[in-house]
Amino acid sequence: MPDRIWFRISGGRRSAGGRFSALKTALTSLVSAVIGGLVAILLVAAGVLGIDDAPTGDVTINEVAPESLPRSDAPAAGPGALPVREIYTRDGPGVVSVEVQSNGSLGGGSGFVLDESGHILTNQHVIDGAERVLIQFSSGARAEAEIVGEDPSTDIAVLRVEETGEPLVPLTLGDSDSVRVGDPVIAIGNPLNVGASVTTGIVSGIGRAIKAPNDFTIDGAIQTDAAINPGNSGGPLLDARGLVVGVNSQIISETGGFQGVGFAVPINTVKDVVRQLITTGEVRHGYLGVQMFSVGVEELAAYSGLSPEEFSREHGLPENGAIVTDVVPDGPADRAGIRGGREEREIAGLPVPIGDVITEIDGEPVRDSEDVIRAVNASRPGDELDLTVVSPGGEPRTERVTLGVQPSQTP
Repeated sequence: MPDRIWFRISGGRRSAGGRFSALKTALTSLVSAVIGGLVAILLVAAGVLGIDDAPTGDVTINEVAPESLPRSDAPAAGPGALPVREIYTRDGPGVVSVEVQSNGSLGGGSGFVLDESGHILTNQHVIDGAERVLIQFSSGARAEAEIVGEDPSTDIAVLRVEETGEPLVPLTLGDSDSVRVGDPVIAIGNPLNVGASVTTGIVSGIGRAIKAPNDFTIDGAIQTDAAINPGNSGGPLLDARGLVVGVNSQIISETGGFQGVGFAVPINTVKDVVRQLITTGEVRHGYLGVQMFSVGVEELAAYSGLSPEEFSREHGLPENGAIVTDVVPDGPADRAGIRGGREEREIAGLPVPIGDVITEIDGEPVRDSEDVIRAVNASRPGDELDLTVVSPGGEPRTERVTLGVQPSQTP
């Protein structure tokens, strides 16, 4: 049983301006550009993960210090903004096509050069199950690549090429925490295998939760309307200075093509993962072992047309928090005494398994499941978290949870 968000939508009543209808449409049409075509994925499964400290090692990545980046109150393009043509001319040679041979079939995506040692970054789903990986550079030169390490929990993989026959052009990594909605962005990749292409757009949203290949959750994803299609997976999302702020990974589409809703894994998450993959070949993630309802108590109250106080009195729940629907037997949360749904109630037209409600983590209030995910993502295996928990009809209590190591796949 995975760490997971439950968001089951029934044919019940609509409220809050039709938000359930829009959510249902979005959820059931989320697709990911993967080897062999588009595979539908629902944004209902969420992992709760945290990235361990990177071991020491010889990892040199071009990176701009956060203090040198524009502040959030700067103009949209920010100081040092460059024309798209100049960014493509400078950084395009550092973007590659990733060609994958697997089970007698061909597939692939995009990637980009990390350093002069030949490390190349792409999505894990692009090379999943690969028997042979070839890198094609913008010049047309090809080189065989080895898989250094892959992390399905963040959909990141690192490859390495030995002899390229030409100089490598590493891209420079920026700071995804500095990204703001409305900022201009540029996507470079190999969409639909037509060859190196550049598209532009803006940041449409930040802090999104997207599904990882192993059914856990990647939080903090960047949403963009820059055109992203199958084959763009693994390519860079750059800001107006040409700094990499994300790795293009998924799209929402009703047709399997560009619909203006794409997602990139934030580069600050990628940096930690890359360092661990290069130095150890693997990444260890924290694990709480719960299933949660994606809509928090406050939002359920709003959908019900009740104030938080009225909703609390009617359902015996606290006024805020994330509802635990199930726990992994003998997992960290279970051992700490946190319990899943004991009954299922229909609330605002949704069947909701009612279990304990997590209202605070280390003294910080929790609004919904994404707050829990973010808190665990910021931690690592072995860390302790103090969770304030309320059972239906009960009083608040504090449970200390020691995070475990996330399994490679959802149980």
